[in-house]
Amino acid sequence: MNILQQSSHSSTFYRRSKRWSIDHLKFIGPGIVASVAYLDPGNWATDIEAGSTYGYPHLFVVLAASLMAILLQILSTRLGYVTGKDLAQHCRLALYDRPTHKKLWRWCALYPLYAICEAGIIFTDLAELIGSAMALKMLFPGLPLYGGVLLTSLDVFVVLAFFNTYPSASNKTSTLIFELLITILVFAVLISFVILLVKVSPRWPDVFEGFIPSAGMIKNGALYQAIGIIGATVMPHALFLGSKVAILDRVMWNDDWETRSDDKSPQEDLCDTEMPDNSDSTDLHAINRLPAVLSPCQGVKRRAWNQIDHRMVDNPVDYIHSHLGHASFDIALSLFTLALPVNAAILIVAASAFYYTENEHIVVADLLSAHELLATRIGKGSAYVFAIALLLSGQAASITVTLSGQLVSEGFLKWRTNPVVRRIVTRLIGIVPAAAVAGSVGLKGMDDVLVGSQVALSLVLPFVIAPLLVFTSNKDTMSVGIDPPETLPPPSSSPKLATSGNRDDVQSRVVENDHEGPVISEESKVIPHFANGKFIVILTSAILVMMCAANAYGIIQLAMGR
Repeated sequence: MNILQQSSHSSTFYRRSKRWSIDHLKFIGPGIVASVAYLDPGNWATDIEAGSTYGYPHLFVVLAASLMAILLQILSTRLGYVTGKDLAQHCRLALYDRPTHKKLWRWCALYPLYAICEAGIIFTDLAELIGSAMALKMLFPGLPLYGGVLLTSLDVFVVLAFFNTYPSASNKTSTLIFELLITILVFAVLISFVILLVKVSPRWPDVFEGFIPSAGMIKNGALYQAIGIIGATVMPHALFLGSKVAILDRVMWNDDWETRSDDKSPQEDLCDTEMPDNSDSTDLHAINRLPAVLSPCQGVKRRAWNQIDHRMVDNPVDYIHSHLGHASFDIALSLFTLALPVNAAILIVAASAFYYTENEHIVVADLLSAHELLATRIGKGSAYVFAIALLLSGQAASITVTLSGQLVSEGFLKWRTNPVVRRIVTRLIGIVPAAAVAGSVGLKGMDDVLVGSQVALSLVLPFVIAPLLVFTSNKDTMSVGIDPPETLPPPSSSPKLATSGNRDDVQSRVVENDHEGPVISEESKVIPHFANGKFIVILTSAILVMMCAANAYGIIQLAMGR
């Protein structure tokens, strides 16, 4: 009997594992797209400089930054999927139409926050363009750097022209092909560094010791380098893109939902309607609190999703749990098996080739110098592999940065125009300064700008983490309203939000549209939430405080000339 029970349990476990694996295949893609942000040329510059200057101690910083990135990326995914809106849209909804002092909130909070996030996009794009231009310079020595910047921009335009709707639920094939393209680029970079690791033959005991925290990662100017690594690894634009990609339903690609040009339900359109500045105090925004402004629309959004999808699940909460589990696992696996190994490999290759040498160690000043030294010390083949990997990572990262720039402008400003036009403008914002730097300051100046851009991103990061933490920790924002099937209004109706009464009543009450649809009361409604637990709140807050303190200390050290 025991044998039969064990056999039955084994069979059940096998079936469940097989079903889980098959379901998870539908979620592979967003994690790899997110990992691209952590493989960009900015990482190369900071990791190579850290490895050639200090050896292996900064491997712990790479590991810690990767773990931070996994946590923050998962939070952005949860925000996008549970609420149906990305991080930039949440910032606008929370700050644009405050109950009082609307213009003060806009000009002192919303627009400065947008400017900071846009600056982060520009700094990131600057790093991708410069890194890609350097890679072309390595492959074609006669090509001027500014020419490389212009060339690396053209292929990105071509890719974005073919995939101008990503991420979108309206074109499944285009979405999957785009993610497959990014996957190929990421694995090509990973394979390149496996080859380089074999060539340099690092001291593995010393390598593993580098993952243990030590004083070597902060003394003698190493802290500035550590801040740069964090800024290069934890990328602000990846959080915006991650929250947007998470909105797509990867289990049910419903044609009825997809045929809408703007991927919105009628109920969602209600939530996106702009209220005039002189709107009555009893309107929706009279209950606006930071960040709970989303909660009234949030319930409508989730109800709309359940109504329009004719393959409605029996338990939406379990369905969301399943989605979040798959999505979170995909992100953690992708970043831990792709982004972390590549970033660590960059530093290990630099330390092994330039720091731990028989002669005096060499501090590599720029990526081109690293390429030349690899050709001299290891061989020309390794140098070409290095250049190709740099070019691929730069191009993949450039694509995702341009996408993120579009999402930031759309979310903060509601800039609505043709996607191709938006991306051209976003791309030009990065091309112009990159070409100017390449033509004016030369090779050494470009590398300084590359490393400095990563430090600047570290300064931008707290302004992105803070809103993400606030929104994902708020129960109103992360709640899911579930109505009993018999009380759901018909899908054709467009319910209006109640405009008076207590805020809790407004959140959980839908009034009938003219004479259609029943009233749904508080008693007939269950409101589970997916807000952060106390441990995650404390951990993310600690990361935020630590980054602010490290940034302040780094600025002081830099001002003192250390």
